[in-house]
Amino acid sequence: MLGKLALAGIKNRRRDYLVLLAGLTMSAAIFYMFANLATNQAFIKANGAISSASAVFGFGAVLLILITVVYIMYANSFLLSMRQHDYGLFMMLGATRKRVGELVFLETLILGTVATAIGIALGLLMSKFLVGFLLNALGLHLSHLTAVYLPAIVATALLYVGLFILASLFNLVRLTRTTVLKLLHSDELANQPKVNPVRQLIQGVLGIVFLAIGYWAMAAITDLELTAIPLALVTITLGTYLLFRATILTIIRALRRTSWAKKRLNGFLLGQLNFRVHNYTRMLTIVSLLFAMALGAITVGSGYHRQLPLMAEKTGTYTIAVHDANAHEQKLIDQLDSAYTATYTQKRQGKTVYYNAAELKRQPVEQRAYTKTGMAKHVSRQSFSEFKKSGIKDLDFLSLALGKVGPYTPKILSAAQFKRQAGQTVTVTTVRVKHLAADLPTLKRLNRLETARFSQPAQMTVGNYQNFVLVLGIFGGLEFIGYFLGIAFLAMLASCLMFKILSGAPGDQRRYRMLYKVGVRHGLMRHGIAKEIGILFLIPGIMGIIDVLFGLQMFKPLMAAPMSPYQGIGWTFLIFIGLYAIYYLITLGLYWRIVLPKSTDA
Repeated sequence: MLGKLALAGIKNRRRDYLVLLAGLTMSAAIFYMFANLATNQAFIKANGAISSASAVFGFGAVLLILITVVYIMYANSFLLSMRQHDYGLFMMLGATRKRVGELVFLETLILGTVATAIGIALGLLMSKFLVGFLLNALGLHLSHLTAVYLPAIVATALLYVGLFILASLFNLVRLTRTTVLKLLHSDELANQPKVNPVRQLIQGVLGIVFLAIGYWAMAAITDLELTAIPLALVTITLGTYLLFRATILTIIRALRRTSWAKKRLNGFLLGQLNFRVHNYTRMLTIVSLLFAMALGAITVGSGYHRQLPLMAEKTGTYTIAVHDANAHEQKLIDQLDSAYTATYTQKRQGKTVYYNAAELKRQPVEQRAYTKTGMAKHVSRQSFSEFKKSGIKDLDFLSLALGKVGPYTPKILSAAQFKRQAGQTVTVTTVRVKHLAADLPTLKRLNRLETARFSQPAQMTVGNYQNFVLVLGIFGGLEFIGYFLGIAFLAMLASCLMFKILSGAPGDQRRYRMLYKVGVRHGLMRHGIAKEIGILFLIPGIMGIIDVLFGLQMFKPLMAAPMSPYQGIGWTFLIFIGLYAIYYLITLGLYWRIVLPKSTDA
């Protein structure tokens, strides 16, 4: 009977619970994806960059567990707030606290178990398709990465079911300690926070000091090493929390004294925020940190993805060299956006490779200049006489003819001498493209054809593209980690804030019904709600962006010149803020549907 009643309660509020179920399912799916990567030792050991970043996975796993606990706590608050009035009615009709407590326990556990099961199934699909799509988009291949990983399934199930059992017990205890009157009128309780100016000033100063320490720790990561990460996390968390407590209420109180507060529903909006923000301080702190971590991770990931080709271009002169190009390869070469293309004829005999002087004069060999510190400069073309003196010893030129034990010794002959020279004739076409990143698909196909035609492709295909493949193997894992963590943190932070806001929606229904009865139009209420929720999304967003701008300092030592964590940051910010805005619109739509009165409510 109790089970039927619990299922009936869920069915009757299925539209509201669908939001909760969707959020919990996504949370479980994200956790499974992360657990799949963090606990798969074969995957971590088989991939160099992932293995070197194992500390990031360990730290991220702990952080994600803490986020999950907070997430479920607020999702549970949303669940309880939707049913408190119903539970109070059950008690008025004669149900005992024990039976109602068991009903609460069962409803919470059913929703949690269903969400966990669906989340794991969704996580399996996302691990197979979404992660695969991300790897393909980045041009990466990571070994031993499987969608189905039993330890990750067990870890996700134990964590979520265990947390929902604890949430069920919490709901049971909370319900049995709450009077029927409070349950029936829980949405009418108001919280008027008090402001102590001296305490606010002390909190503000301490907040700024803690933030300064955290930002310094991230900039000094070279000296502090791994100590910088936990130090920055603790101090920035404390600093953000204290700064929010010190400033937000003060700003709201100051705005309530202005003429702007007397226009439209601005006074009501500030009153709502005055009651709400004080209890939101911890949540806004968590969301601002998650916002910074998500935006920072995606920024770093996109930075590596964008700058690795630029770094590879600086490592040599030409992009790719194709030997004895056939018709198919020549067609691909013609598709490249080439800045300079040259074809040379070689004759190889013994340990010597011979070149035709006439070809070298007609198509000068390009060379890259370097500074005294080894930094790459511009590409230049020497005169033939200068090339014979120094250019013939250039590593890029020597790499055009590699043997089993090293490069052939180059020798330049006149056209007549070259014609008479015996040996194996090989043509080599060098191509320098304008932008390596734009031509990566075609270069990849050319490289694949070369490896299929020659038994020792590493000795036949050389150039910046090969350097790019090498660099991608070293840093590509960091790209993947950045994008993956960014997506995970974004989904978690927005969902946490969404449920925190929606958990208070049932209590706001009465207030907006009163506004409707005194003649306030729906459009005006919608506009006011949009501003109220927009402010709650904007506060952690601004703080998160500030954290990112300082936090990217810690990635400078990992990005050698010409790479910089700040390059191209504007586009990354715009894309991320766009995704964040989508969560805002979803939350706004759900909140409107819950609190705005229908015409029949009048």
